[in-house]
Amino acid sequence: MMQGDYQPTIQFNLTPLKQNHQDLFCALYSDAQVMAFIGAPMSCDAVADYFQRLLGKITQADSGVLYRVIVADTDCGKSQYAGIVRLTKHQDNRETIIGVMLLPQFQGLGLAYLAQKQLMTEIQSNASNQLLTAYCHINNERAHRLYQRLGFRQIRELIYHQQPAIQWQREITCKKSKAV
Repeated sequence: MMQGDYQPTIQFNLTPLKQNHQDLFCALYSDAQVMAFIGAPMSCDAVADYFQRLLGKITQADSGVLYRVIVADTDCGKSQYAGIVRLTKHQDNRETIIGVMLLPQFQGLGLAYLAQKQLMTEIQSNASNQLLTAYCHINNERAHRLYQRLGFRQIRELIYHQQPAIQWQREITCKKSKAV
C-alpha cells in the first residue's frame, strides 16, 4: 500500500438526493456534533425549508449542484443512511466546492474518504477538468487529514462563512473517451 493510500473497509453506495431524504437532512443539520465545525445546529423547520430549496436547485438543468446520499451497510446486514456528499459549482464557475456530512455513528470509519473518492471518480467522466475546493474550519483536524489523503493541497487560511478556515484544492482531470 502506498503512503497515504487509506483503505477503510465499510461497504456503502451513493444514491441521488430525493424527497424522502429530508429526515436525514434534519438529523445532520440539527446535530450539534455534526455542525460543530460548520455553524449552529438548525431547527427541523429551518432544515425543511432549506431542503426544499435545495431540491428545487438540483432539478434545474445545469444547476451545478450535485448531492448524493451515503447509504452504509451495517453489521446487521441492513442499509442505513449515513450522510451526504456534495459538489456545488461556485457562481463564477472557477471552482467546485466539495463537502461531506456524516451522522456521528458513521464518523471515524473512513466513510467520508470513500464517499468523496467515489464522487470524484464519478465526475471524472465529465467533459472538462474541474478545480475542487474544500473549506474546512481551521480546528477540524480530521477534515484536514481527509483532504490530504484525497490528494488536495492546502492553499491558504481565510475567513469562510464567518469562520476561520483552511482552503484545500485539487484539480480533477477528466478521463477522455478514446476513439475506437
